[in-house]
Amino acid sequence: MQMTTDHKLTMEINKIFIQVGAGAGDLDSRAGFRDGFSEMVKSYQIKSSDRIILVEPNPKNIFALRKCWGDYSVAEIYEVGIVPKKATGHSLVFYYSELDAPHYQVGSFNPTHVIKHYPNQKIQDLTQIVVSSIDLESFLTKTVGCNLIEILCLDIEGLDSEVILDTDFSLFNIRFLSIEHLHLGIQSQAVVCHLEQCGFSKSGNDVDHNGFDWMFIKVN
Repeated sequence: MQMTTDHKLTMEINKIFIQVGAGAGDLDSRAGFRDGFSEMVKSYQIKSSDRIILVEPNPKNIFALRKCWGDYSVAEIYEVGIVPKKATGHSLVFYYSELDAPHYQVGSFNPTHVIKHYPNQKIQDLTQIVVSSIDLESFLTKTVGCNLIEILCLDIEGLDSEVILDTDFSLFNIRFLSIEHLHLGIQSQAVVCHLEQCGFSKSGNDVDHNGFDWMFIKVN
């Protein structure tokens, strides 16, 4: 991944890298065995004082995710779904299509999001599992607190705008924030304004090699 000098992540002691919606990491053949977050983190010399935090709600992806990060003892995998505050702490129905096998990249608590990718299926055709949930603020507070987050990458299938608009990012010490913009829809501008109010400025580069993400940098 190429990044301009002013956007390149500064490597310091006790760096924390967080990916919400980690999927199968860089083990999905349909993505050419590429994942922007994985490529970025693996391009650096990770030390024992660093942390790599991976959040993935679909149990079907956990084996591949563990294999992806098997050489990194500092990798932590949390099998939980990130949701808006109104749903936090509940066990919720999570939907995915078996057509998405073997690595399920578009699973969501919002079934219409899955149908958007597989329009020939109906909601009753989707596999349903029960997944525990937590809102982003609570998750970050419990796992990192006030410690510096070098980068937080968000890919919350079908709930991106809801979760982002529901989160006060100014409460946390985040250097870079990367979000997937593909499904923000009419909330795109509201999301950008919210992040600006939280002290971020939209940057030119992103983490995803496909260009599906927007990068924000903390400016105040």
